[in-house]
Amino acid sequence: MSNANLNSENEPLNRSLITGDGFVTDEPIDLTNCDKEPIHIPGMIQPNGVLLAARRTPTGKIVQCSQNSGELLGRAPDELLGLPLADLIGADVMADLVKRDLNTVASSDLQYLNLQIDVQGLPVRFTAVAHESEGLLILELELENGEDDEADNDFRWIRTFFVKLKQSANRYTASQAAAEQVKEILGYDRVMIYEFDKEWNGKVIAEAKEPQLEPFLGHHYPASDIPKQARELYLRNWLRTIVNVDYTPVGITPTVQPLTGRPLNLSLSVLRSVSPMHIEYLKNMGVGATVTISLIHDGQLWGMITCHHYSPKYVTHRIRNLCNFLGAFFSNELYQRQQLDEYQAELRLRTEASRIAKIFLGNSSPFHIVEELYASENRLLKMMDASGVAVSFNDKLLLFGDTPAPAQVRELSGWMAGKSKNYTHQTSRLSLEFAPAEAYKEKASGALYVALSPGQQNYIIWFRPEVLQIVDWAGDPAKAVIRDDDGMRLSPRKSFEKWRQVVQATAFDWKTEELNALFELRTVVDNQTKSDLQRAEEQALQNSRMLRQNEQRYLQLMEFSPVAFFTITDRHIVYCNEQAAKLLGETNKDELIGRDFLPFVLADSREPMRLLLEQLERDASALVSGNQAFVNVKCEPLQLDITLAAVSHSGRPSIMLIARQVAETAEEHTEYTSITDQLSSYMATDPLTDLPNRRAFEERLESDWNTVASFNERPPIALLDIDIDDFRAYNAVHGLQGGDLCIQNVAQVLDLFGRQHEASVSRMGGGTFMLRLDGEHANRAQELAEQLRQAVVGLQMNRDEGRNAEDYVTVSIGGVIMRPSRDYSFTHFIAQADRALMKAKREGKNRVVFMEE
Repeated sequence: MSNANLNSENEPLNRSLITGDGFVTDEPIDLTNCDKEPIHIPGMIQPNGVLLAARRTPTGKIVQCSQNSGELLGRAPDELLGLPLADLIGADVMADLVKRDLNTVASSDLQYLNLQIDVQGLPVRFTAVAHESEGLLILELELENGEDDEADNDFRWIRTFFVKLKQSANRYTASQAAAEQVKEILGYDRVMIYEFDKEWNGKVIAEAKEPQLEPFLGHHYPASDIPKQARELYLRNWLRTIVNVDYTPVGITPTVQPLTGRPLNLSLSVLRSVSPMHIEYLKNMGVGATVTISLIHDGQLWGMITCHHYSPKYVTHRIRNLCNFLGAFFSNELYQRQQLDEYQAELRLRTEASRIAKIFLGNSSPFHIVEELYASENRLLKMMDASGVAVSFNDKLLLFGDTPAPAQVRELSGWMAGKSKNYTHQTSRLSLEFAPAEAYKEKASGALYVALSPGQQNYIIWFRPEVLQIVDWAGDPAKAVIRDDDGMRLSPRKSFEKWRQVVQATAFDWKTEELNALFELRTVVDNQTKSDLQRAEEQALQNSRMLRQNEQRYLQLMEFSPVAFFTITDRHIVYCNEQAAKLLGETNKDELIGRDFLPFVLADSREPMRLLLEQLERDASALVSGNQAFVNVKCEPLQLDITLAAVSHSGRPSIMLIARQVAETAEEHTEYTSITDQLSSYMATDPLTDLPNRRAFEERLESDWNTVASFNERPPIALLDIDIDDFRAYNAVHGLQGGDLCIQNVAQVLDLFGRQHEASVSRMGGGTFMLRLDGEHANRAQELAEQLRQAVVGLQMNRDEGRNAEDYVTVSIGGVIMRPSRDYSFTHFIAQADRALMKAKREGKNRVVFMEE
């Protein structure tokens, strides 16, 4: 592998120099002030290379150099100082260096060169890295290693690394795969991956090591192990090496940089000498050499790959560059896995929260609400992974699971209501924040509160018990004082045995996706009037009809398809076409109805298939495709291409499965692809209007939100929540078919409006739509929303049979304009639009209301 930079497609590093007095002190350095140690200007380098500092001119007068130049270059410092750098490395190479943009802010790429230098009459090859430091050209040279003939391994390593990561089930198995691959590449004794918490403490989440070594997996390291200025330096380079912990630092002469009058700034140096504190720390652990790879995303250091070898070990530039690339790739890959896991978890939680919200929105009788809450006890508890939950509704307090006493709950609700923002509040340290909770901390050290009414007299509180969390520290972080020959002093920790710290009065933290799910419940606050409850009932009716329309589309697709179709409910075949019967060896498709589907799957694959069916029934997501071994009714093996999708059949969650024998002709492949594309289109569109459905609209919105939130310049996005006024009454007068026609007419207006203004439009269910505006159109959102309201009135659809010319169908529109930010999720954006719509309804309907952000 050449030394060409491999990180060009990854986000640029912060390659600015550390400057100023923030990390400088004249006091002796110990553990009380190690965050002030000026490690970016040590005045020394490691001895495995030589450093030259020259002026940025065509000849490049050398003004500083490391004191080991005689050993590696055959010329002592006093011979080099004042010498043109061009005389040493050649005029052509010097000209190339002068042309390069070495400004560290302009490029995060390492600038590599391969040089040949005359050393005492013999040509010697070096690998060099160049950068600029406060006006000087810095050239760091290391003897070229003869391992480039092993570069063929690099592709194999990269391919293996990619395959292992893509096959990993979750972020922890992915981390383990990365640790094992880096260990193989480096040949080190131990490789650990650890991530930082919000306090900068580190936890080892993956480890690959030699069998005889003590495991560090699961150990915690206090934030003081990597002080702030060290983290700043790790942000500026993907990789840092120490070849030999027992090295003797090599000084730079002269000490003072001629252009600044200060020591040479080595923030970006690959040879920079290491803090004596860190060296002592490594010696305490018995480490002989290290490689550290930064894990960075969005300019934030979230973790590190730390590699330890228990004897000196040199790593070539080729291997370092490969590790640079793999570290950058793994940083992004693991972040994407986290985002995917959180997205799927949030979708499930939002679905559950929406079901709970419908208990309050879909019942006009308080008795029925209480009755359904009792029936939903397990759902309430599981939704937030809680041990207890309290629901206050209509002056009645319901307690489920393990909770504090009723009087304690009421006292706590008053405190949490006072602390709440946007009707919610959460804590994982309740008794430490609310003294009366000390009496019941075993039951409720964690509490999550959401109000269900504007006055907060109706609410839900979930409880989590105290968890005696045992934290395994690598050595006691409190015992930093040791006795030296000179008396007592502070030093890095000598003991690296496990030190167990018990954390009391705390519960497991509430996850971000759990907190985001509360937005679904907050809609209850905005739906307290009778008209809003009627709207919710109408929406439920329309959603039911939409499911039936979708089901009819799927059945038509199945009946006339040239490939096999099955509908599976609770693992049993409830519908199939003739092609399916033919595929499984039955002469009559009716013989398959009611039969368990799993026996047709090859025995070794039945359990994974069962889990996949259950997962899809719980979580309707995108199509899942693959290759699977089956058996027919005669137990003959079949190798099939299959595609699965979550659908509704007879009002129940079901699975549609398309299957065909592995295609042998292009025509067969085209037929199968056409059917799967059509099914995919059905899943993403509303059957009545052919507009994108809610799931497709929200997935696109979330993707764009997260992308734009990472930009420095974030253009605004506007969201319009549009609802047909008094749609339930319209249905009662005109019938369901008339209601469908009304929805289609409004949808046509929205679709045309969307095309004119480059907007995305979706039917969310019932008579409700959403419209998204971007860029310059977003800035005109209020004006455009008013035009849209008038356009619907302009359809002149009469509400009643009497043809009252003054009583046309109208819409209420709630809007919000936001710039995507990491401070808020896209669900907050949608919730704000919903709140604006509710306000428009309360203020009299047929109007536009925008929420202020």
